[in-house]
This record gives sequence, structure tokens and C-alpha cells, in this order.
Amino acid sequence: MSVSLVTGAMLLAVLTPTSTPVATTTTTAPPPVRAVQETTTTTTPVTTTAPVTTTTTAPGCDLTQANARKGDLVWGFKKSFRQYVGVGLAGATGNSITATNGATITALDEVVRDGVPNPAGIATGAYRFTFDSADYTSPTRFTSRYRGTVAFSYPAHFFTLLLSDPWVTTANGTATLHADIELKATPGAPTQPTNLPDVALARLTPPAAAPVNGLLTWPDVPAALTSSEAFAGFYQAGAPLDPLTMTLAADCATTPTAPPTANPAVPTATAPTENLIPVARFRPTPDLASTGVDAEHGLWAGVVLLLAGLALVLAAYRPRRT
Repeated sequence: MSVSLVTGAMLLAVLTPTSTPVATTTTTAPPPVRAVQETTTTTTPVTTTAPVTTTTTAPGCDLTQANARKGDLVWGFKKSFRQYVGVGLAGATGNSITATNGATITALDEVVRDGVPNPAGIATGAYRFTFDSADYTSPTRFTSRYRGTVAFSYPAHFFTLLLSDPWVTTANGTATLHADIELKATPGAPTQPTNLPDVALARLTPPAAAPVNGLLTWPDVPAALTSSEAFAGFYQAGAPLDPLTMTLAADCATTPTAPPTANPAVPTATAPTENLIPVARFRPTPDLASTGVDAEHGLWAGVVLLLAGLALVLAAYRPRRT
């Protein structure tokens, strides 16, 4: 009898702990499942975003001094000047803007009037200069040269101005855009022809950029004219110029697609509605503004004075009575 009691007690002791863990397992099992689900949801975007950066670019492509062999420079110089020459003050008759020797005129930032780009039939977009050479040390110390010539011709104002072969240099936290500037002045111009090779044309505000998979990009870099003489006296020192976008790339890098080229519209006869003259006016004669507007006003003023004088003479004349 006592043996049976002992045996029953032992059996009860064995069965009792077994039922308790079952209840514990049932109540604590769901939290780990939710935790796993929540972790999966929050980390999925991170794991899918990171591979996009590494797998869509050329692996192992670094920009070095030895392989810096590609890139371009897109710059419009100054839109008001492009408008001054490309639209003109009387239909831009005889005017032209051309790009040669590695430069092209793009459809970026064109002059638009009444919804029509290039209203005088002259391409007025920004310019793309192709890569020439580079001396690259680091993202903050390099020189990158580009190739091409843009010619602005305004025969009625006696000049043709050439902007050629721009190059960017940066070191010690400063950056400068250089270019060849040549002013061809015809008889009647108020100044002598000017030739400024490799002149420091614009001060740049360089971005804190680093190469990504062999490509260094400076987008929309602010630029300001270094001096009035740097651009043949058309503007004063410090005048804001168009921002530029520059790329410098290793030969193993993928470069951005070139912007579309310009497609000038058929010329239309529209009168100018704004002042397009550069701040430092280019005057055909010492006393007349380059626009020709002052000359026209002077002509009409002379006609009015002549008619007024004639009226006075007629009024004073009295035929004698016989």
C-alpha cells in the first residue's frame, strides 16, 4: 500500500512539470514571430537600395591621373549676351552665333519669346565643349581642358567676339574658368581688336564633389566675371555669368548623355520688348549707344526742329500789299 502511494507521488511529480512548459511555450511563441516579421519589413528597403548603387555602375572604375580621358563642359556664358546677339534689337539682321572645332550649341536654356525659342532664327542655347585633356591629382586639385569655339557676330555694332577652348582649374579651395577671348573690331568700333589667350575669365564656386565610379561631376556651378577686360569690356567685374556643368571621367566610366542640339525656328519680325544691351555698353561711336536707338531718336529730333523752323519762317513771312 505504501509502495503504491510512493509510486503515485512520483508519477504526479513527473507529469506536473511537463504541463507547465507547454503553457509557457504557447504564450511566448507569438512575440518572436512578430519580431521577425517587423525586422523583415524595415530592413527590406535598405537591402534593396544598396545593391542598386553597386550593381548599376562599373565596378572597380576609379578616376586617376593616368585614366582621366573623358568629360565635357556645358556653359552658356551669359544668357543676356546670347539674347543681345541672337535676338538683337531690330530682328538681328546679319547677326550670328556659331559653334565650331568641338563646340556645339545645345537646346538648353534657349531664349524664348512668345513661346517660340530662338525667335530670330539664331540658335541661342548653351554651349557644349568636348573634352581635350586633363591633369588630375584629386577632386580638389586638377585641371581639365575642353575644346571648341563659339563666335558672336553683330555687324551693325562692329564686332565679332570669339570664346575658345575653356578650361577649369582648381586648387587650394579656389576654382577658375579660363578661355581664349578674341575681339575682332571693324572700322567704326570704339576700341581696338583684342586677343587674350588663356585669360582668367570667371571665378567659380566649386562644389564638395567626389568621383563616383570614375565620374566627377560639377553641376550648376556659380560663376562670376573676373574683370571687365577679361571679356573685352562688355561687362563689369563681378557680373554674374551663367552657371556651368562640368564632367571629368576615367576612360572606364560611363558619362551622361549629351544634351540635345539646337533647332532654330524660322525668323519672325517682332520688336524688342526689353533692354538687351550689356551693362558695359559697346558703343559704335563715343556719343551713341550701340543699339542705334539713340541715333534714331536724334534723327527724328532733327526732323522736328527743321519743321518747326520752317513753320516760324512761313509765319513771319507777309507778302507786301501793292
